[in-house]
Amino acid sequence: MIKGCHKNIVFLKDTGSDLFEEAYFILKPNARDKKNADIISEATKIVNSLDDGNKKKGRRKIGKLVSFFVGTIIGSGIMLIIHLILI
Repeated sequence: MIKGCHKNIVFLKDTGSDLFEEAYFILKPNARDKKNADIISEATKIVNSLDDGNKKKGRRKIGKLVSFFVGTIIGSGIMLIIHLILI
């Protein structure tokens, strides 16, 4: 059990995110000088950026797959040309 510890915490409930239902943010000591609206908007921005990042990962996998197949086809074509030249 911790006694005498004081932390400022921002708690976001119902974040509107597909991934997060609730979020807790522990503030740095120098954050006490900021306005509450600025702190809440920053916390919301962080939750939304994590949610958007997860959606983009699926697109990256498809892009990598397409790049792999295009590279394989081009490499095979180059090898075929070299093979035909040397025969």
